[in-house]
Formats: sequence, structure tokens, C-alpha cells
Amino acid sequence: MAEEYELNEIDDTLHGSVGSRLSLFARELKSRRSSSWHGGTALRLPKDLYESLVIHPNGRWYRIWANMMFLWSIYSTFFTPFEFSFFRGLPDQLLDLECVQLVFLADVAVHFFLAYRDPHTYRMVHDKRRIALRYIKGSFALDVLGCFPWDAIYKVTSRVEAVRWLVWVRLYRGRKVMAFFKRVEKDIRVSYLLTRIVKLITVELYCTHTAACGFYYLATTLPPAREGGTWIGSLSLGDARYINFREVDLLTRYVTSLYLAIAMATSTR
Repeated sequence: MAEEYELNEIDDTLHGSVGSRLSLFARELKSRRSSSWHGGTALRLPKDLYESLVIHPNGRWYRIWANMMFLWSIYSTFFTPFEFSFFRGLPDQLLDLECVQLVFLADVAVHFFLAYRDPHTYRMVHDKRRIALRYIKGSFALDVLGCFPWDAIYKVTSRVEAVRWLVWVRLYRGRKVMAFFKRVEKDIRVSYLLTRIVKLITVELYCTHTAACGFYYLATTLPPAREGGTWIGSLSLGDARYINFREVDLLTRYVTSLYLAIAMATSTR
């Protein structure tokens, strides 16, 4: 009888332990379901965070926004040296391009609500005050400066050359391009080799493009009377003459500058 009572007691204890654990697991699962978003993302935010407008960096909508900003960042990093070198103030037909700065201004606002992972605890930080302080201490100033309409300011300030140089602040947006490639390199669904090749080609194209813009800008720094002695002013390609190169169409000047940049990069002497 003592042995039977002892066995029954052990059996009840086991059943009670398993039952309590299953009950605890069911309550935890129910609690998580009730407090999570109803979206289909793998990483979800609690409902109260959704209501307080905190954005998760792995959320579907933010990933779409980040990919869009990646495309606009490519445009901005390529157009900035082109604008600086080939224009002394944008012509009227290109003024609408300045509207792109509104997109980057919206991205500044988004970053005030973008949660981040603490580098020490590796936990997501959703407190909006901490998010804002972190962003203000980080890239906020450069992001805002990049959104300034420097072309309009340049024209209003009687075309002060120093103002034009501030447009180079927009190259800071190139970090979004590098962050995109870094994220894709870690994605096992995408070929790492292909990603590296595309990244290498992008960097090479950008360096060649920037060098071409730089060579053309150097030719425009001399007084008009001496521009005939510059590399492009003294250039002759077949029947084409570039003595008055400013009167040559924009595409021809850019392609000629690209030619010089490539020739200089591949020359062995």
C-alpha cells in the first residue's frame, strides 16, 4: 500500500508539473498573439508601439521606404558632382529636380521614429526620446544641411562661390547606398559574388563620373580669356574643336570629360 501510494503521488506530481507548464505556455502564447501586430512580418512590434508611431527597422513598410531612398541616394550622389561642375546655378528646365530634397526631408522625419538596436544589450530601443537624441547626436545635422536648396541660396546671395561648395554635403547620402549593399551581402537569398560584382561596378562608375566632373570643373576655373589653354579648350577630336567649349552641348562636354577620365585612369605613363 505504501509503495502504491508513493507511485500515485509521483504520477500526480508529474501530471501536475506537465499541466502547469502547458498552461503557462498557453498563456504566454495567447499573450504574445494579443499584443503583436496583425501583419505578416517575422519581427513584430507590440500594439502599443504601433499606436505610438514607432517604426521597426525590419518592418515591411520601412524596408520599402529604405529601398526607395536607396534609389534616390544613387541619383543624389551622382547628380551632385555633375551639378557642381557643369552648372553655375541650375537652368530653369532643371529646377524641378530640387523637389527631390523634399523626399530626403521626409526621411529625416522618419528617422525620429525609427527604432534601433542597442549596441550593448542588443535589444530594440523603442523609446522615442532616446531615438530622437541618438539621431540628433548622429547624422541629423548633415541630413538637414543636405536638404537645403543650395541652388536657390546661391542665386539669392549674388552667386557667392562658397555657397556652391556646400552642395557637396549631399554626398553624405552615399552611406545609404553602402548600407544597402552591406545588407544585401548578408542576405542568403542573393548571390554574394553577384552582389560584390555589382557593388564594384557601381563604385567604379561613380569614381569615373566624379573624376570627369572634376576635370571639367578645373577647366572652368580659369578666366574666359585663358580657357583656350585648358585641356578641353585646346582639344581637337577629328573635325570637332573645343576652343569655345562652353558653347558645346552639355552631353558632348560630359562625354568628352568621361573620355579624359578613363584615359587618365588607364594610362600607364
